Amino acid sequence: MTTTTGIYLRKFLSVLVIFAVLYGGNSFAAERSFFRVIVAKPDSNVTTQMRVWAESEEEARENVALNGWQILSIEQSTPGAPYNPSTAVRGADSGAKVSPSDHLVNVTKIGEGDIQPIGKLTVKDGENVDFKLKPGPCQTLTKLVVNGEQVEVSDSYSLKNVKTDTYVVAFFDKNGRECDSNGIKDKDLKEIAIIYFDLGKFSTTVKKDTAELLKTLSKNKKYVIIGHTDDVRVIPNVEYKDNMELSIRRAGFAKARLLGNGIPSSSIKLMGMGPAYPVAPNKPEGQPLNRRAVIYERR
Repeated sequence: MTTTTGIYLRKFLSVLVIFAVLYGGNSFAAERSFFRVIVAKPDSNVTTQMRVWAESEEEARENVALNGWQILSIEQSTPGAPYNPSTAVRGADSGAKVSPSDHLVNVTKIGEGDIQPIGKLTVKDGENVDFKLKPGPCQTLTKLVVNGEQVEVSDSYSLKNVKTDTYVVAFFDKNGRECDSNGIKDKDLKEIAIIYFDLGKFSTTVKKDTAELLKTLSKNKKYVIIGHTDDVRVIPNVEYKDNMELSIRRAGFAKARLLGNGIPSSSIKLMGMGPAYPVAPNKPEGQPLNRRAVIYERR
């Protein structure tokens, strides 16, 4: 008896499912939409786009987030229909509406570095957007991705003649080994001043405004000084044998300036990075910017 009842119950449920598909399927489908989502996987520096079938943007976001992706932009679309920029939901947040003659440039980053401008930019058709990129003290800019394509990495980038919605993602690598070994994190450092050096040199005449700024530093705070070089090969000499030692000597020069202003040595952490963390391409026009010592306040 129990077996017979179970068989009839399964048949009844099957009929209900068929009925729901036949008579309720259209209304169910009408309530759902496709969402085009641009996502990044931070741990692997991967960006991609996917189409999500959902009742709302919130549901689409939840489905994507469950898979561990970081959402860079999301827009609602209808399969087979032309894209309508005046009505689509675009950008990292819902409700962004842009004139058909404008385009949305969605800019985001992975890591502690900085890219400016950042966020959702409304750009007139055919205009350019100029970006400035700056890695964190212990990071490097590993790549810049524009609409899924990697472009040349530099301290700046110009997005020219914008004709469509665009997403830009800057990838900065994780906290460098040198900083980790010294217990230093990018987020703990606030840049105070930069001292630049000539090729192969580790002493210089400090600019007047920089010297005056260093005199105002508090004696009760902690500081980190990081020295850097360009990638020009060093000829070993009696003062330093390689770029790593040269970067340490540059940091030492900056430290001497702080000591001369009364800041105790115990409050200053000194590090050298060699050529590993350039802020500009190591070409003739960029190398002078890489020959530097950067002074940070440690928060």
